[in-house]
Amino acid sequence: MLGIPFLTTYINKVVKVQDVADSVDWLNYYVTSILLGSFAFAISAKQYFGKPIQCWTPQEFGGGWNEYTHDYCFINNMYGVPMNESIPDDLQSRGDHMSYYRWVPVMLALQSVLFFLPNYIWNCLHKKTSVNPRTYVHDIRKCDSLSGEDRDKAIEAVARHIDETLLNFDPHYSQTTLFTGWKATFLYLGIKFLYLVNALGQLVLLNEFLGGSYLSWGFTTLMDVVQGKPWVESELFPRVIMCDFTVRRLANWQRYTVQCVVMMNMINEKLYFFLYWWLLLLAASTLVNFVYYFFSLLVPYFRAQFIWRNVNKSDPTIAHLRRDEFAGFVNRYLCPDGVLLLNFVRQHVGGRTTFDLLNNLIHIYKARLGSSIESSPTLLKGYRNDNYKKNLEEHMPTYKPTGYGPSGLAPPYPGQNDSSDMDFIDNQATLPMSQAIQRTPVRPAMRGTPSAPSENLYASAPSGATSSNV
Repeated sequence: MLGIPFLTTYINKVVKVQDVADSVDWLNYYVTSILLGSFAFAISAKQYFGKPIQCWTPQEFGGGWNEYTHDYCFINNMYGVPMNESIPDDLQSRGDHMSYYRWVPVMLALQSVLFFLPNYIWNCLHKKTSVNPRTYVHDIRKCDSLSGEDRDKAIEAVARHIDETLLNFDPHYSQTTLFTGWKATFLYLGIKFLYLVNALGQLVLLNEFLGGSYLSWGFTTLMDVVQGKPWVESELFPRVIMCDFTVRRLANWQRYTVQCVVMMNMINEKLYFFLYWWLLLLAASTLVNFVYYFFSLLVPYFRAQFIWRNVNKSDPTIAHLRRDEFAGFVNRYLCPDGVLLLNFVRQHVGGRTTFDLLNNLIHIYKARLGSSIESSPTLLKGYRNDNYKKNLEEHMPTYKPTGYGPSGLAPPYPGQNDSSDMDFIDNQATLPMSQAIQRTPVRPAMRGTPSAPSENLYASAPSGATSSNV
């Protein structure tokens, strides 16, 4: 099927609901763009294929002159004069000329493009971030359609893929910058700010486009409707206007002033009244949404609260997480970009899949810590492989034995069962292990048996009692 490339691409992007946007974004780039585009199409059809204006022409005008009057007055500026006032003789004082109604379809189409533009920028730039949330949301959506063991394996595979991406946020694994782990978050917040500026800016734009009193007109009109007053004709949208034009007849110029009715202004009045309140409500909801995401993504406490609300608390690994471990998982492992990704998964895939994905990520995180649930808390301070060995050496418990029993380093004497009857010669465990194993344990003679000379009992010890076992 043939079509205009840019227009076809634009329509496909607008109509398709994005996986990396929330409901307020959807109201901005999707609903509002569709509304404005539909309004632009309807007004264009009326203007260019209907009769947007009808003028009361002098009796001497024939068919051709009537058409000329309608067309001329439509494409040139007109002015409004209240019915209870007379038309001024001075041409310069005949009120403000109005020409905006001819540009209403163009303005509506431009507004539609402006509402879609932030989403277009987001779609182009978020792919260049490390997270690329659209890819992961698409993959996890496929997992949600599976069941049983296949679903569990698919979610685990996506979790490991996400884990590989999150490694880019760690300076031990890749070269990082000041904004590593924050780029997608800052970009998304910037897009939301553009939505807010766009909604408020379009109110100001329409105020200038319609004549300077649009901001107060919408509120005043609503108050009149609430109070039960009749809907009166507005100065912004006059339905009856005047038109001046000059006709050359032979060597003379003759000026005519005709009265015209613009039916489009009755439609435009209702249309812009709706847009006034729609843009206000849209700006208010976008502002609240922006503030919510600003704190949810930039403040560590609110990031942790979001993750905690979406984890499977019945899982033993999660239930035994300490507060500092959980803070490390949210702030150092996921980072704001990871939290943003999980927020998209929660909105577009569902809570159950988010629980399972977070469960897998926490297990991977615990595995990277190099410890299990029962491990010493001191071993959990580092969570990367490069730091783990150093951390393990620093926090390894120091064991300084003062005596060894029969199951220790030396074989027992015949009939001896009490390990307290022998003491190692290095009572304070101050010697290195390589030297300590060469020393002879000092043992008392057995009762009723003459004392035997000291000998190195390790020489006859079983092969299992070596320094490696120690």
